[in-house]
Amino acid sequence: MLETTYKITILQETVNDESVRIISWKVPSGGIVVADQLICEIETSKTVLEIHTPVAGRLDYHFSVGDEVGVGDTICEIAPELHAPSQSTANGNSHFPDKAAELPSPADDLPVARLTPLARKIAAEHKIDISSFPKGSLVRKNDVLRKAGLSVVELSPPEWSETPQARKSHSSSVAVIPSRGVPLEWRELPRRKIIEGKILGSGRAACIQSSVTTSVRAPGLRMRAAKLELPTTGFDALILFEVARLLRKFPVLNAVYDSGKIGEYQDVNIGWAVDGGDGLVVPVVKSCDRKGVREIGTIMERQVAAYLESSLAPADLAGGTFTVSNLSSHGVHFCDPLISQGQSAILGIGSDAYAQAGELFYLTLAFDHQLAEGRTAAQFLGELSVRLESHSSIEDFRAMESPKVAADPFCVLCHRDKQTLDRYKAILLKSEIPAGLVCSLCISGF
Repeated sequence: MLETTYKITILQETVNDESVRIISWKVPSGGIVVADQLICEIETSKTVLEIHTPVAGRLDYHFSVGDEVGVGDTICEIAPELHAPSQSTANGNSHFPDKAAELPSPADDLPVARLTPLARKIAAEHKIDISSFPKGSLVRKNDVLRKAGLSVVELSPPEWSETPQARKSHSSSVAVIPSRGVPLEWRELPRRKIIEGKILGSGRAACIQSSVTTSVRAPGLRMRAAKLELPTTGFDALILFEVARLLRKFPVLNAVYDSGKIGEYQDVNIGWAVDGGDGLVVPVVKSCDRKGVREIGTIMERQVAAYLESSLAPADLAGGTFTVSNLSSHGVHFCDPLISQGQSAILGIGSDAYAQAGELFYLTLAFDHQLAEGRTAAQFLGELSVRLESHSSIEDFRAMESPKVAADPFCVLCHRDKQTLDRYKAILLKSEIPAGLVCSLCISGF
């Protein structure tokens, strides 16, 4: 039986979030809950998460539906059933008596203060001792700025009685002046869209974005994905497969810039933009450069299914080091994608399905000019074009061969067969991990 009050806090689910929003309570405040019972749903910048109580007892709220809750804050407490009920305020929210008198806890027993990623960075810049903050507390950016003696801009919650024109934008200091004489109907943006704007705005502000575009004729590329019996995401899986392996050769595009330094990521985790009508999300395929085409396709198919069911886990959305945005199936020729926060490049893909010589793809690489130059971007796109054309040419080559060609040995990673590899003067070698045959092109990182 629960003997002391159990606190439920919001954990750091993604590096981009410093707060979440409560969208529903499943049990009324003061109600009795059992272990592993669903009590609350919260919205992050990427998804909706369910919170279950690990213990049984009486539930008391700290926040209401719609409230923004800081990461690390306690949103509710589970008290022993025999505890006296807490006093309620007029709006129905529960408030707790002084726990120091009820459950004495020496300060020495509390953990050291926990800082958000941004607060920790600012503390390091100003050489502030983390131990100087109260134990057991969550320290945010403004807390560090105050200790450093710097001015802090406090953003009070907007008054919903005000017109949107009168409210300042939280993401920009530039006043918004709508067109005069034109009626407006205002509505709130989804929290997901607001956070997305902050992330992309931060990424744009932290880098000097430039872009390079090239074209590649690969009319057999989609046919290639179909012949490999890849899932519906097979075309994108081929793109991610080749991009991931190429990033090992161009680590400056799998990096981040900060204060005159370059941080090269040691893993190649590629995010790919998905928007099926329920908003844009960017699932991430972790360690993409170490996976075969089929494995990548399977992971992407699972992520699409989870997106459609609104069940993408935070782990599916975190840790991206490079992004691919494919708009080729939407009739888009060119696009200028935005580099995400914490990254140095993004690949945008368009196409011209009515090109005279078959499908023509346009590859646009947006990159941080603080880390790379146009020549580097051009080399990356040039090599990527060759890789994609090699997949496409396999189908052209097979069309002229006898049906028995398909039974030839093939590479378990890129799925090029022996006769195709002969054209590139490559050989097949036996492999234990992954099991089967691996070609010398894949081994050399081609």
